[in-house]
Formats: sequence, C-alpha cells, structure tokens
Amino acid sequence: MKWQLQRPARSDVRLVLVYWLLAAPIILYSYSRQYASGVALAGIAYTIVLDSAAVYLLVYGFLPLALRRQHAGLLLLGLLGFVLVDAHGYWLGYHLVFGQPLRWSVLSLLGAVISHTQSYGMLGILLAAKRYFDVQQHLLLTQKAQAESELRNLKAQIDPHFLFNNLNVLRGLIQQDPLEADAYLGRFANLYRFLIRHQDDDFVPLPDELRFVDEYIYLLRHRFGVAYEFVQELPAPAGLASLLVVPGTLQLLVENAVKHNAGDDAAPLRVTIAVVGQMLRVANPRRPKRTAVDSLGTGLANLRERYRLLTGQEILVADSAAEFAVTVPLVALAHPRTPHPQAIPQTQASC
Repeated sequence: MKWQLQRPARSDVRLVLVYWLLAAPIILYSYSRQYASGVALAGIAYTIVLDSAAVYLLVYGFLPLALRRQHAGLLLLGLLGFVLVDAHGYWLGYHLVFGQPLRWSVLSLLGAVISHTQSYGMLGILLAAKRYFDVQQHLLLTQKAQAESELRNLKAQIDPHFLFNNLNVLRGLIQQDPLEADAYLGRFANLYRFLIRHQDDDFVPLPDELRFVDEYIYLLRHRFGVAYEFVQELPAPAGLASLLVVPGTLQLLVENAVKHNAGDDAAPLRVTIAVVGQMLRVANPRRPKRTAVDSLGTGLANLRERYRLLTGQEILVADSAAEFAVTVPLVALAHPRTPHPQAIPQTQASC
C-alpha cells in the first residue's frame, strides 16, 4: 500500500480558517512590536503557510500511517525527513523575512524544530482532535446502521416464522373440524394484523402484548382443550402501563412451551407468565413430548439477538431437568398511558 496524503474535509478547512482568524491578529500584534508593518505582514503570511503545511503533513500523512501500524520504516524515514525539512524551512524562512542570523549547527537546527513545534502545536492538536472525533462519529454511525440492518433482518424472520407454525395448526383443524378451522382463521387474522401493525416498532406497551398473547392462547385452547393451563402473575394494571416489550415476545415463548412439552387433560402443563419489577418471565415444567419436535431454535435465537441490539441486555434462559424458563428485560416508558380497566387480565387469572 502506497503512502498517500488524505484530503481534508470541508469542516477541517473551516476549522483552520477560524483558527487563523483568531490567532493571526495576536501573532501580527507580536510581530508589529518588533518589526515594521510590512515585515510583520510578511512574517504572519509565512507563519500561516509554514504552520498549515506542517500540520497538514502530520495530521493527513503521518498520523493515518501511524494509526494503521504499518510501514514502520517508511513512517520513521518520513518523520526524519519532515523534521529536517521543517526545521530548515522555519530557520531559513525567518532569516529571509526577519533577517535573523543564519548560523547552521545542530543546536540551531534543534532550536528551530522546538520553536516551530510550539508555533503550530495548537493548530495540530485541534485538527487531530477533530479528526479523532470525526472517526468516532463515523464508527458510531456505521455501527448504528449495521444494528438497524440486523434488526430489519430479524424482524423479517418473525412473520414467516409465525405464519408457518400457525398454518400447520390450521391445516390440522381443517381436516378435523372445518367450522372450528374457520373460527381459528378469524382469530389468526387478528393476530397477524397485530404483527403487521407493529412490524416497524421496536417496542410495544406490555398491556398490548398481553392482549395479543391472550388471543393466541384462545387459539391454543381451541386446539388442545385444557391440556395446557396459562397463568398470569401480574401487578396492578397501572404498573404495567409504563413498561414496553419487544413485539411478539410472549407469543414466541408460549409457542415454545406448547411446541416442546406434552399437555394432558388430567394434568395440564402449567405455563406461567409473570412480571416482577422490570423483568418478564415465562416458565413451564419440563415435560418433553414422546416424539421429538424438529426445531432449529431460530425463534429464541432471534429474540435473544433483538433484545441484545435494542436494550444491550441479554435474555436469561434457565434450562433444568425440572423447569424451562426465559426471562426478558422490560423497558420503562417515560410517559405511561392509562390502560383501559378491562384491557389487562387480573393478577393470578388463568387464561
């Protein structure tokens, strides 16, 4: 890779112009106290050109090369050449402009390096700091765009996942009871309408999600009867109105419980939906079906990734021989709405 000087951004050029608009009068005043006005003007012009050139080489040439940690030999030679040329430019230029004595020596060359570094140091620090800030901003925007792209991909997986599973249920009902299948289809349409309405939302109010899962449980009861029991352990409705959840969370967790565990009319499988503080927990006893269920784990992995991207928190999965439980974080709403009195099931109510 060849060493190339980067082009300054327009904002970088504006920063340099503002810097010289502020610094040039101060430096000019200092020169005018020692030299005639014409000499002072020539001196400030040479200072602006020399300092700007030095900062440009350092910030747009050597700094990117140093950050890449490549071409160490080229970087060392380039810096050595820069120091020598810069010192001679400062030394010879101010000799011609101000008539300073021209006595070449190692000490005079070192003094020129130190003096010029002090001259352009502030501009170099400002421009380097701005470049660092711009890089960080670009990195944050890139990460944000990547996260948004991942979320769009994850959301796109929800509808096919939900549709596929419920069409399988509907197919079975059509064969067994067409009238029940028709009722199921109507409820299913309502559920799918909810998903479409919130397909672009990162979060929905928890009361809305609870109503959504109640509709889904209704469909499950039509298929399985009382083989599965769904219990909600919730605080007062006012405490739920200020909480948000990722859309479809409860439906997916309830679906997993039914999909992987056997229910029985005599001993129903108890699925508990509980809210404790700002955590939502869905748990059920482990009762694996006799016939293994084909599952890629896509739904739970999808949910885990969405919570990671949206909240920066992980969902907790507790999988033991006796119980399977998933706990997800809830997000507090800044300005909670007042829920309808009948919108949310009462504490400990069975669905």
